[in-house]
Amino acid sequence: MNLLAVLVAGYAAFSLELGLRNALAIGSGGAAPSFVFVLCVILAVGSPANLVLWTCLTFGLITDLTWPHELKSGTTPVTIIGPYALGYLTAGQFILLLRSQIFKRNPLSLAFLCAVGFAVAQVVVVAIYTFRSPYTHEMAWEPTHQLLARLVSALYTGLLGLLVGLVAGPLSAALGLHQPAQRRYARPIY
Repeated sequence: MNLLAVLVAGYAAFSLELGLRNALAIGSGGAAPSFVFVLCVILAVGSPANLVLWTCLTFGLITDLTWPHELKSGTTPVTIIGPYALGYLTAGQFILLLRSQIFKRNPLSLAFLCAVGFAVAQVVVVAIYTFRSPYTHEMAWEPTHQLLARLVSALYTGLLGLLVGLVAGPLSAALGLHQPAQRRYARPIY
């Protein structure tokens, strides 16, 4: 994995997510795709396991720092470190378990991993916030509504993963990821 290319791609993914999240949001829950998680999945498919886990943990920590949680009183939002970091780490481990079972060059595989992995991450995030909410009375938190909105976001992220999967070959080569061996008489998809 080329660390400089991953840093540039991470910066671009966070910029897209912060800049386009409100514009791409649908529904009352504000379901939007996650560009950062799609990058995590691309890295998880072709990187060594220890780098995948550290990258997912780092991207989750940065996500925690960039998305503060609103309070009922309308005062300044609160930044809670941990839910997204643990959610992305769990999803990274889940993707590592599944990556030997998929066709790595198929865009549908990337879409499936994005949707299911993001759903796993969001279940962890909702569980952590739900366990925390009785101790923080100012937090506006409805677990069922949050879970449903985040599962719609997971489907939306899967759709984004399908679109990114069409250009994932050149992107993974630019990131310095391991390319799967090609069969002798097979035609390359990209």
